[in-house]
Amino acid sequence: MNTFYTRLQPPSLLFLLLFIWCQTTHAQVSNKKPAQSAQIADYQGRPTIFIDKVPVSPMMYALTHAYGGRWSWEERPSRNLQSFCESGIRLFQVDLHFEDLWMPGQDQLDLTKAQKQVRGVLDVCPDASIVIRLHLNAPFWWNVQHPNECTTYANGKVDQRNYGPPFNMEDGDIDRPLRASLASSVWRKEAGEKLVEFCKRFATTPEGKSVIGLHLAGGVYGEWHYWGFIKHEPDTGSSMTDYFRKWLQKQYQTTENLQKNWNSTIFTLENATVPDTTERNLTTDGIFRTAAKEQRVIDYFKAQQEVVVEDIEYFCRLAKQHWGRPLIVGVFYGYLHSTFSRQAIGGHIMIERILNCPDIDYLAAPQTYWENSRKLGGSSHARGLVESTRLHHKLWMDEVDNGYLQANRALDFVRSAELSDTNYAAILRRSTLLPLLRGMGMWYYDFGPQRSTGWWDSPLYLPNIKADRAFFEQQRHQPYLSVADVLYVYDQSHFYYLKNKKTAISESVIDQGVEDAMRCGVVGDHIYLFDLDKVDLSQYKAVMFVNCYKMTIEQRTFIMDKVAQQGRTIIWNYLPGYLDGTENKLAFVTALTGIPCTTFVAPAKPSIQMGDVAYTFDGLLEPAVAINDLQSTPLAQVTNGKNEVVVARRKFKTHTSVFAAFPLQKSDVFRNVFREAGCHIYQEKNDFTYAHDQLILLHTATGGIREITLKNGKKVSIALKSAATVLIDWESGVVVLE
Repeated sequence: MNTFYTRLQPPSLLFLLLFIWCQTTHAQVSNKKPAQSAQIADYQGRPTIFIDKVPVSPMMYALTHAYGGRWSWEERPSRNLQSFCESGIRLFQVDLHFEDLWMPGQDQLDLTKAQKQVRGVLDVCPDASIVIRLHLNAPFWWNVQHPNECTTYANGKVDQRNYGPPFNMEDGDIDRPLRASLASSVWRKEAGEKLVEFCKRFATTPEGKSVIGLHLAGGVYGEWHYWGFIKHEPDTGSSMTDYFRKWLQKQYQTTENLQKNWNSTIFTLENATVPDTTERNLTTDGIFRTAAKEQRVIDYFKAQQEVVVEDIEYFCRLAKQHWGRPLIVGVFYGYLHSTFSRQAIGGHIMIERILNCPDIDYLAAPQTYWENSRKLGGSSHARGLVESTRLHHKLWMDEVDNGYLQANRALDFVRSAELSDTNYAAILRRSTLLPLLRGMGMWYYDFGPQRSTGWWDSPLYLPNIKADRAFFEQQRHQPYLSVADVLYVYDQSHFYYLKNKKTAISESVIDQGVEDAMRCGVVGDHIYLFDLDKVDLSQYKAVMFVNCYKMTIEQRTFIMDKVAQQGRTIIWNYLPGYLDGTENKLAFVTALTGIPCTTFVAPAKPSIQMGDVAYTFDGLLEPAVAINDLQSTPLAQVTNGKNEVVVARRKFKTHTSVFAAFPLQKSDVFRNVFREAGCHIYQEKNDFTYAHDQLILLHTATGGIREITLKNGKKVSIALKSAATVLIDWESGVVVLE
């Protein structure tokens, strides 16, 4: 044994010395590497990431937050990081939680894992630029030590469960978890101090020199939703109650004003409490709240929304101030679609304020989770409004996290081109190309390594990723152009007044209805009502007010004076302007649409017939409105009622008004309405079709011959395979990427 040990000792010593030399040399090289700076600025009409003043393609690869796939230095994540680097990707995102850095009883953060996490990326891609998704939620041990600063719930006790390993950090977020209240001033102060420390210390490390951005995350899944919001009723805790009372003090100044607006003498500014579950779910005008009877609930939702926005603004400002050099700062915010009919309690209603925040460079969200949008043949459109984001000179980043749609997940361990899912290849390419075609960005968020090799570790997917990146690396130098004929206009402020649970229209309008419109062969831009005055309206032949149930008098006046002009078609969906924040009036709707209407008692699940197309609403719509106007042309009736007219068209001197008292659905319906408005129709099939940036995107589940009409009048015929995604040139019709 001694002889054997002696014989091996010199080589082992040599190996050790060689290892130390390599590590020392590596550190010296890292120390000499110049620190990167980054910013978002307009380039060729697109919000663009600039690194050291050089524009880069906004395509990124991100490791998951989940155990088994989140650490960059481990074998499977490292392999995927290297594969994407070899595909041309140079932007990467990695997750870190305060739980990884902020230890109980220690004065300083432990940056060891942060450095290893960034170093793991650089080891396989030395010229990478890295964004850290930093989760600002209080560590679990902090929550245990500060129970009075934690969220409590109106509909049940805090869960008695374990947090942390072997569970993911976010597990339980949508239940009734033990989490620091987003209204806690103690958490905000201490988390802010730790964020400042992280910025000051990590920015100067060798690894920190390659960090170009911080994605600041908090709330449910880091997406700034309130804890448990999907099925539960937060936050009745002492922190939120205290915040609510201070908010009311600013809002009303005196108890007399409070009691007048609440129509109650029970509460004062000093003893006001948050509403209970019953109050929050009560509505007194069908699916709508009335301010005269429910102002207390409306005020609570406004206060809860504002405290989340204040958190975001506070942390983003600290990051900008203390990093020490320019970096980009982004957040998950601006979700409109797929918010589970729970927008008031956990949505992103104060989007205008976030868009105007100077310390936020980009907004992000997973692409819509609406099943018909995600699956093969769907649009995979963004959950937020891309064109409004552009109007505020911010970048929108789609998170592509749909690898679970692969058909052969069970065969992951034997990946090959033959076993990979060609259907999913078309989904992935569509999900990648759409945000880039809209002049924005995206990242691949890879949950795969926690289960197997990685969602995109396949010879079927990686070449496409490489080709997509190379194509748009060139495309970003071309001037960005919009060819939309339709302007879709949305509102979030009405969610304070809308029933905070599923209704007949909560998903059929902003989820299913929008998806149907995306597949009608007509291209549209999507903005918020508060941005309407920032848009050049001359290009749009039709303007559709998708869910603008609340409008101010100023907005109504602008619409009639500026929008409903030049022969344009205005499409009013359901009850435009029905609310003004004080009253609910059908007269407001008639004044806007120019088409008289009356309420009626609708069937429990009303069915609509519009031409050859029929569709049914999954629930009672109340208030239900029928059109009563002899000067209008009826377009649709309720077939399981008394044939009440619910969609009609009327021409005025300045514009044409199409009033859909029951919201529009089905691609054929949208296509026919837009055809009458003079909009360009690229194709008659119900495939997802999109055009911008001098390109046309076609995505189909079924395949077949497609007759495409280009905007210059030229007609081209393209044979598409089933499960296909292609890009064609919008002038010639030539396929440029397939």
